[in-house]
Amino acid sequence: MLTPDVSELDLATKVGQLFVVGFDGTEPTDELRRLIVDYRCGNVIYFSRNVETPAQVATLTEQLQEIALESGPGLPLFVMADQEGGVVSRLDWGTELPGQMSLGASGDPDLARTAGAAVAAELAALGINFDLAPVLDVNNNPQNPVIGVRSFGEEPELAAELGAAMATGMQSEGVVACGKHFPGHGDTSADSHHELPVVDHDRRRLEAIEFAPFRAAIDAGIDALMTTHVSFPTIVGDAETPATISPAVQRRLLREELGFDGLLVTDGMEMRAIADTVGTPEGCVRALEAGCDLLLVCHTPETQAASVEAVLEAVESGRLDEATIDEAVERVLEYKRRRQVGTESPSDDRWRRAADRSREVGRAIAAAGITVPRDRDGTLPFAADRPLHLVGVSGSRASPAEDDRYSSTLVADALTAAGFDVRHHEVGEPNDLPALEESAQVIVAVYDAMADAKQAAIVRALDDADRDLRFVALLVRNPYDLSRFPDVSTAVSTYDYTPSTLETLGEILSGKRAATGRLPVTVPDFHE
Repeated sequence: MLTPDVSELDLATKVGQLFVVGFDGTEPTDELRRLIVDYRCGNVIYFSRNVETPAQVATLTEQLQEIALESGPGLPLFVMADQEGGVVSRLDWGTELPGQMSLGASGDPDLARTAGAAVAAELAALGINFDLAPVLDVNNNPQNPVIGVRSFGEEPELAAELGAAMATGMQSEGVVACGKHFPGHGDTSADSHHELPVVDHDRRRLEAIEFAPFRAAIDAGIDALMTTHVSFPTIVGDAETPATISPAVQRRLLREELGFDGLLVTDGMEMRAIADTVGTPEGCVRALEAGCDLLLVCHTPETQAASVEAVLEAVESGRLDEATIDEAVERVLEYKRRRQVGTESPSDDRWRRAADRSREVGRAIAAAGITVPRDRDGTLPFAADRPLHLVGVSGSRASPAEDDRYSSTLVADALTAAGFDVRHHEVGEPNDLPALEESAQVIVAVYDAMADAKQAAIVRALDDADRDLRFVALLVRNPYDLSRFPDVSTAVSTYDYTPSTLETLGEILSGKRAATGRLPVTVPDFHE
């Protein structure tokens, strides 16, 4: 790929190269064409709303690259997605890998490296050249509403080793890996999609915990890091400034102290931690002043256009030095060259070959990660020749970052495929529980009992029942749910509900496979 020197680009093109824009629909929209052609936006991001089939995504990517290459100086696009695995998987075709906490439960860096290569091969086949993963946050706050199972766990050494390995695997397949969310979103009890969280730990603590995975990723040569919209008063000096727009975080800490010279990407600038404080257009200007290279404005065409115009105006007025823009554009173009962006056409056939490998790797992750924290009474395995009652409890995603695909029907179908005679009961309250025979085999699948008292109440009601039930609490997402029923007799934690995870769950519940994963977090009040 040949790209011009920055000195050959006009200001509008340079500013456009720093924006990453999202859009609605599964085909190029008029608004998106306008952003690419008129506003010169040089990068796009896919969400679930843009995805139907592998062939459709391959075609969409090819169309968008053609639009970009035929306009202005003809620069190819970074095409991004949040394909973390588990509960954040924008491409949902049964090949998505189990999430990072499942890898954390395995404790296997080789498996993490293999996972990174597998997901990157799949993305690259469809023309997606930039994965907003891995998550490098150390999740040591059980109340964290946005990171949780997206993290490898609570141990900084584990997150550092697995994160660096996963990033290395991704980049071995030519896809940019982007670790997130610097300096760390793991010890918050608020979600930056909704408000501005504050982490007020001193520098010694931040060095020991939060920074460790990012240091390891930098040392391993990660291409990109994403900032977080969290305030760090001990670094910034106040509790009102998000890290994304702080030069103390981006320039002094990340660039100068930690020596990171790769791409620095903002988290979504329409998240309320930015939009409700400084505002998205002003936030984009301040993020560039702080040292960021790529600005994510993912949802609203009017806000996207206003943000580009705000940056142009800031340069033209002299507020923002054009040399700052040039520095960022040089990095963007360097990584587009390095990863040969736009040089290979997307291919549905190539994706199919990569997908077969992803399914294989997914099963390996699930086999190593699914955890049985307790089986006090020897409840497992269940008998396949007796009915298995699955009680599902209505729930919803914990954060806007997560995909909203869960249904207990997914669990029921997987256990049926594993050979069980499944009796599926979806309930809303404890008094809706079905009548169960003596010694019945029963599973309650809970999604987020930390945030939903009725899910915990249903587990306790069945686990404490007078009948001699063979009972399992199945934690399909959040292992911290155990803190809501710490005395439960038998529990299984899967960390996500991907197809490979649920297929492997059936093998474990039937005794065909032993669960070998270990909880990578400490659950309050629970003792194995």
